[in-house]
Amino acid sequence: MHFLITNDDGIGAHGINALIEAARELGEVTVVAPDRHLSGCGHQTTTDRPLTATQVRPGEFAVDGTPADCVRVAVLKLVPKIDWVLSGINEGGNLGVDVYMSGTVAAAREAMLLGLPAIALSQYRKRGHAADWKRSTRWAIETISQLIRMQPPEHAFWNVNFPDGELLKEPDTLQCLLEPHPLPIAFDERDGSFVYRSNYHERPRADGSDVDCCFSGNIAITRVPHYRYLPK
Repeated sequence: MHFLITNDDGIGAHGINALIEAARELGEVTVVAPDRHLSGCGHQTTTDRPLTATQVRPGEFAVDGTPADCVRVAVLKLVPKIDWVLSGINEGGNLGVDVYMSGTVAAAREAMLLGLPAIALSQYRKRGHAADWKRSTRWAIETISQLIRMQPPEHAFWNVNFPDGELLKEPDTLQCLLEPHPLPIAFDERDGSFVYRSNYHERPRADGSDVDCCFSGNIAITRVPHYRYLPK
């Protein structure tokens, strides 16, 4: 089993190191990740300039592009055989409508568009709480193992969110739907400018959604489809 690993927090992030450690328990690993922090970049791609991939360690490359760029370069040029693409582990949740803004999720979506099974993984944490990356690694090993034993979803990818680390019990792993409600957002006016404001941790949560599942202390697994084919 050969895993391609990427993220949107940059190749030096704690989360990608946790995911590399998890994936190496399950197979061979090649890392192709952005050379900088690009959280929230969505599904941007670079087509107006050359991209450079710099080998930072054996089997690990830093690309001066977005997460989606990293997947494209890896699949088309750097890695001859890939079985699964893993993106993350993002520092912060990627739940509900976050899947449209997240570079972590976009990398998994790009892999799916290129015909590869993919999993995006994120570590939700409450404000002021530190991520326990050792625990995230353990959860990643268990969750990835579970998903690769299943039939890869057709025209879709998996989005996984781990709960906040300060738990009283081990989490259950639940398959759920994306939260349908948008984030509550507002803007404060300061010196003639508009400053974004939102409370992520008090966002709406429909019963059984990925937000409800994750905020309740469980591992949320969501199948994210790309589109539906029209009948011939």
